[in-house]
Amino acid sequence: MSDLSATYMGLKLANPVILGSSGLTSSAEGVRKAFDAGAGAVVLKSLFEEQLRKELGSVDAGPWSHPEAEAFLSRMGMNEGADEYLKLIDEAKKDGRGPVIASVNCVGEAFWMDFAGRVESAGADALELNLGQVPDNPNEDAAAVESRLERLVRDVRSSVRIPVAVKLGYGYTALGHLIKRLAKAGAQGAVLFNRFYKLDVDLDAMSLSSGPARSGPESYHDSLRWIALLDGRVGAELCASGGVHDGATVLKLVAAGAHAVQVCSAAYSKGYGVISSLLDDIRSWMSSRGIASLDELRGRLARRNSEHPELYGRLQYLEALHTR
Repeated sequence: MSDLSATYMGLKLANPVILGSSGLTSSAEGVRKAFDAGAGAVVLKSLFEEQLRKELGSVDAGPWSHPEAEAFLSRMGMNEGADEYLKLIDEAKKDGRGPVIASVNCVGEAFWMDFAGRVESAGADALELNLGQVPDNPNEDAAAVESRLERLVRDVRSSVRIPVAVKLGYGYTALGHLIKRLAKAGAQGAVLFNRFYKLDVDLDAMSLSSGPARSGPESYHDSLRWIALLDGRVGAELCASGGVHDGATVLKLVAAGAHAVQVCSAAYSKGYGVISSLLDDIRSWMSSRGIASLDELRGRLARRNSEHPELYGRLQYLEALHTR
């Protein structure tokens, strides 16, 4: 039988398919169902900064205070705070069948050092920092944005021994340089990419509205490009996120250099059992081509292994890539 085992940030996974942070991982029961379906690891639902700040109460978040975000979380029933989240980690770990990765959705820098230590004490195998802010301030330059994120990672990393990953959006001027800085600050993994909620406009109501909340099967291409470009070059192991709906996409991302692949929208659409289907597809493809281990495939099509690395960064050479 094909060997699907993988490693990610030093964690040993039965396979590279991780159920990503979502409502599907908001309970111990959800974690159990994910591992029953064959997930190699699980990322718990994110604890938002606004939830932690509400519990701490007396801490002044300064410019990072977002009353609108707090109101949104309240409307969504997301009123649980740090204690409930730590209890979730403890209950999820009792399953014992794979790594449990905690997730915190960070904006400011004031809260996370102490709480990261509490996450580790609760038993989490790793911590994913969901750096969920669009760099939209025209008065803040790229260097300031990167420095702020670097400080956050460095502070959190100084307070824990478990692996730390950063989950990033793609709206940065020099993504590879940023990941390299965050790796030097202590991030062992980088998840590409954070899926921000889409913005739309309701013309009849003349108001803002939400766009599609879930990814489609075509949404993996940005992750594929950047993982292929950066694998082995930034000091962090890369995990793909977005658009993973079938086993073929998992294989493509692994061939590009991904150490792990997160699934979320497909599980919402088809249930936890989609993980089993992905793994069956992967095993079937590997068996049909005599590939005994995913290690034989990983990074084979990454830029660092290419005879023509210049093609990976030049959009006008896309046709050449198709005809090689």
